[in-house]
Amino acid sequence: MTATKTATKTLALLPIAGALAGALTLMAGPAAAQSNMEKCYGIAKPGENGCAHAKGLHSCAGNTSLTYDGGDWKLVKAGTCATEMGSLKPFDGANPKKKG
Repeated sequence: MTATKTATKTLALLPIAGALAGALTLMAGPAAAQSNMEKCYGIAKPGENGCAHAKGLHSCAGNTSLTYDGGDWKLVKAGTCATEMGSLKPFDGANPKKKG
């Protein structure tokens, strides 16, 4: 194989390699970023919840209209939920530890 053919094949494979590397980075990114995070219930203000309500009142991030509801969670740095006055488990009603 000539140097020109080798260079042409290499150049043809670069976009594929770049796309694969980008996809792998995206897949690893959120998991790595969340490995030191935990769900903290009862600390989210309206529109700040991380995802679905524990009892299915809504199914998407940012959809809560309640303040400090025990079924809504927010991601916080691992070990900080207690200092945020939240709970690591969902509970009924509003968070009695928070005013708002």
